[in-house]
Amino acid sequence: MTWRISKPSKKQFITYAALVVFGTLLLVYAVVIEPGQLVVQRQAIKLPHWSPALNHLKVAVLTDLHVGCLSVPVSKLRRVIAVTNDQEPDLIVMLGDFVASHGRSSALKPEAFAHELSALKAKYGVYAVLGNHDWWYNGEEVRKELQRADIHVLENESVQLKINDVSLWIAGLADQWTRTPNIPLALKGVPIGSPCLVLMHEPDLLRAVPESVSLSLAGHTHGGQVSFPIIGAPIVPTDLGSKFARGLIVEGAKHYFVSSGVGTSVLPVRFGVPPEVCILDLTCK
Repeated sequence: MTWRISKPSKKQFITYAALVVFGTLLLVYAVVIEPGQLVVQRQAIKLPHWSPALNHLKVAVLTDLHVGCLSVPVSKLRRVIAVTNDQEPDLIVMLGDFVASHGRSSALKPEAFAHELSALKAKYGVYAVLGNHDWWYNGEEVRKELQRADIHVLENESVQLKINDVSLWIAGLADQWTRTPNIPLALKGVPIGSPCLVLMHEPDLLRAVPESVSLSLAGHTHGGQVSFPIIGAPIVPTDLGSKFARGLIVEGAKHYFVSSGVGTSVLPVRFGVPPEVCILDLTCK
């Protein structure tokens, strides 16, 4: 039996060529263009357990910087810092994965990116939790360098801020993948019903936070890193499902916010989920 490979028609050739060109352009966009972008996402949130004295508190949310990954060189980090400072936030919270790590190796050492992050400016300070990549590298070193840069790193603990004679509590949980988060310990000493923000890296514990907390914030998901129109993100690294990929989620009296962050992990791509600096405007419900 003789097999013959038929020569494609001119129409077929044009179709194949168009598909190759389209695929190449899509790849370039997902690997080079969108990961290189930086957008400011603004979200007004009306919260329970909030004080009128804290109305319009402007909170900047940064997460998953993965400094040193393909899309976040030092120049991009400086851009993130400049864009954040331009928003003149009252408070900056950072939700982990500062490091672009593969085990004990890192594309950029903590002392280098912490020195850059020391330029962040907020009226009431900068507070952070660490993520799984930070601990896979060396969490103690990352924490030490961040605190040297005047970034307050929290792990199963809280701090009290005085703003307009009202107490605002900031609580931070330990990373779920690599440490032991303890919500009761983190909230120990926080009066029930007081304005309180809870920071965590992975969003999986959001629903476990009590209703007395005003707002819980998480990162880690990267928004799925790839999100298609209509169908959304095919893969979201949380057991809570695609609903918790990014943005504001309200369930009864509980309010959660998940940021898709800045960097990339596993694959150096973003599609439909541009890197973001989130600016939250918090008021009474």
